[in-house]
Amino acid sequence: MTSPARRFARPLSEWICPLGIPLPWSQLVMEKKRFAAAVAGITVAVAMMLFQVGLKSALFAQVVAPIKQMRADVVLISPQFEYLGSSHDFPLERLFSAQSDQAVVGATSLYLGSLPFKNPLTGRARDIFILAFDPAEQPFTNPEILSQQDKLKIESVALYDRLSRADYGPVADLLVKQNAVDSEVADRHVQIEGLFSMGVTFAADGNVLLGRDTYLKISPGARKDQISLGLVTLKPGADAATVAANLDKRLPDDVMALSYADFINKEEGYWAERTPIGFVITASMLVSLAVGAVIVYQILYTDVTDHLPEYATLKSIGFGDGYFVRLVLQQSAILSIFGFVPGLGLAAGLYWATRTYGHMPAELTCGNVALVFGLSLGMCLLAGALATRKLRRANPADIF
Repeated sequence: MTSPARRFARPLSEWICPLGIPLPWSQLVMEKKRFAAAVAGITVAVAMMLFQVGLKSALFAQVVAPIKQMRADVVLISPQFEYLGSSHDFPLERLFSAQSDQAVVGATSLYLGSLPFKNPLTGRARDIFILAFDPAEQPFTNPEILSQQDKLKIESVALYDRLSRADYGPVADLLVKQNAVDSEVADRHVQIEGLFSMGVTFAADGNVLLGRDTYLKISPGARKDQISLGLVTLKPGADAATVAANLDKRLPDDVMALSYADFINKEEGYWAERTPIGFVITASMLVSLAVGAVIVYQILYTDVTDHLPEYATLKSIGFGDGYFVRLVLQQSAILSIFGFVPGLGLAAGLYWATRTYGHMPAELTCGNVALVFGLSLGMCLLAGALATRKLRRANPADIF
């Protein structure tokens, strides 16, 4: 009889696997180089899938970042509106009409456009996205904008987005060293006196905030009675979708009313459906999935081929095909798990680099991790199932 002290002195492997090391694991680690190659292939596939899923989420979060900083429950737009960078104008009078609705408590207007911005060091001009508004109103929720928007009451004063592309010059760095930075917008002098964070989009490599009067003065063709967006706020408890539908019916055809949520969906939908971005990212994910599946299939197929005589012996003494299918599928699951963990770490590093250097809101989410784990596990199981075809067709008599 084994003494208690001897039982507790058993090796760790016996504690983890009291019935012995499982056969699927033993076969995988027998060929260490092959096992490492399979894990490396799955790691790369998992990292790429996670990165592509996160990149897609980040890209669509980025395109609506300016909208997410707007204070609105219902948004008025032109029927020709395509996306924020191509908004088209409609009469300001429609915003006044919307305020007559009993559920409306306030409304503000925004003027949007792209104008040449001159790099204060090189003098090179490049189009930048302009958001202009009456500084007496509060169309944004960004605390940085709220605390500085009174500066825009002074003519030719501007606020600059610190997340703008470097092509516009080191405006943020210069502003840290001095109280203001002189530049030009549309060949008219502006003085940048503050910074805020909004972020670039597909339509804008940089952003500048101007007071309405300054914008009307420097923007060719801009008119006070023609606005780009009408931001409508409602009483607490009012249903935005219902109010938007009522306004849409009541107002003339030269304006549309959307709930804030529908407006965000419209912006995301434009970039997802009318540009190749969504297709390219999805295609990249499928390629990563296919590459990982091929690698796992080749590894498992080679393993099955190498052990075919042993499997044939087991078949000859009564083991059915189901046993071998389960064995190979267990190997597939092991490979999936061992490849997923380092792939997750590699993807986390890519997300960090994207946030740090690309200023994009790339984050690992539980939903994306679960999705990619399911895809990688399915990929490995499918490859394992395909690899057992030769074994299921094998006749022990032919092998021996």
